[in-house]
This record gives sequence, C-alpha cells and structure tokens, in this order.
Amino acid sequence: MEPAACSSDSMDDRPRPEHPPLDEDTRRALIDRFNQLNGDRFGGHLGYRLLDLRKGWARIEVESTQRLMNPAGVMHGGASFGLADSTVAAALVTIYGPGFALLTIEMKINYLEPIVSGIVTAEASVLRSSRRSAYAEVDVWAGGKLAARATTTYMIRPAAT
Repeated sequence: MEPAACSSDSMDDRPRPEHPPLDEDTRRALIDRFNQLNGDRFGGHLGYRLLDLRKGWARIEVESTQRLMNPAGVMHGGASFGLADSTVAAALVTIYGPGFALLTIEMKINYLEPIVSGIVTAEASVLRSSRRSAYAEVDVWAGGKLAARATTTYMIRPAAT
C-alpha cells in the first residue's frame, strides 16, 4: 500500500499530504539504523520491523503471535498502541533527523477490529510538523482490514548530548 500524493483515504475524503520518496541511500540508512537501535529495546522485543520510509511517512510490521496476545487470544492493546507510536517516531525521523528527541505528548487510538494472529502493519502519516511539535495519524491493518486508527501529538526537542 504505497501512499499517493494528496490521495483520499478509504475512510474519508480528507486530502492527505504528499510523502515524497527519500533518496535510496538515506532511506536504507534510516531503516537500518532504526531497526538496529530498536533491536534490544521495546520495539525489538516485540518484533517490530521498519519496512519503508518516505518523507513524513513510515510503515512498520509485526507478526501477531501468542506472545503479543491477551488471554482472549487477540493482540494486546498495548502492543498495537506501541506499534502505532513507534511508526510515528520512524516517520518523524525523516523530517527531523536523528539529532532530535521525539517525545509523545498525547496519543489516542480507536480499535476497530480484533487483531488475531498474522502480520500486522502500521502506516503513519505526519500531517503537520513545526520546529517544536508534530501531529500524525496512524492506520493499523490486520487481516486486510483497518483494525485501528490513532492520532498523535509529539514534542520535538534537540537530543541531549
């Protein structure tokens, strides 16, 4: 599912921002760095894998296995919430670069379908970014269906050295 320039989302007719491609060397370096840095952190422990990036857009996937499920046999809300949050952070790196702390200050998620076993994909789109903050939306897909949609606001700060 490649984003189109100013395409309309299947859920509504709002115009979407353009997410131009990054040059291939930059794209590959950011993906490799993100996956390596997260390997022994939260996202890596859950199995998140950054697959693709464009300017202000990212796609991460995870396999929903028993270790990510709640006792009811569906993906734990915290695992899908973390997936959405991590996907926004990856999209923001394409705008701000690695020298910034990207801090979630507010996030809301609506769960639309239960997520069972299989591949789960999150796609984040940054809708607004400024020097100090950013706003993004994330769609979480599972089994060919939109399973959740999240909205996020981030604080942007220079990284501590």
